[in-house]
Amino acid sequence: MTKKLLIVDDQAGITKVVGLIVKQLGLEFRAVNSSLTATEEFISYQPDILILDMIMPEKDGIDVLNEILLTGIPAKIVLTSGYSDAYLRLAEGVAKFYDNDKVSVLKKPFRRAELVKLLTELSRDDDP
Repeated sequence: MTKKLLIVDDQAGITKVVGLIVKQLGLEFRAVNSSLTATEEFISYQPDILILDMIMPEKDGIDVLNEILLTGIPAKIVLTSGYSDAYLRLAEGVAKFYDNDKVSVLKKPFRRAELVKLLTELSRDDDP
């Protein structure tokens, strides 16, 4: 079965580039450029993998992550940020609070090879 990936990032250029890479890997994907609709899209799409930007204008990634974790829908989560590592550590702490150990961090700007390696690992079927 094809793995589904949801990309949530306010920068359309990032979602477009990541989307192209994801397509090349054979994954199905959707992209959301507004944090206000991210949780709703997550619930309706129910992705296997979520790439979530931590710094967004309307609602920050911590709030979105909290909402998503409250849904109880299992997904592997990749947190991204081009800002302080403190934000990424805080988000990891939020995930651990919900006993979600399926959290990875990808610091921006990331290279194509880093993204491909991480998504290849996360899309393996041996890990529910």
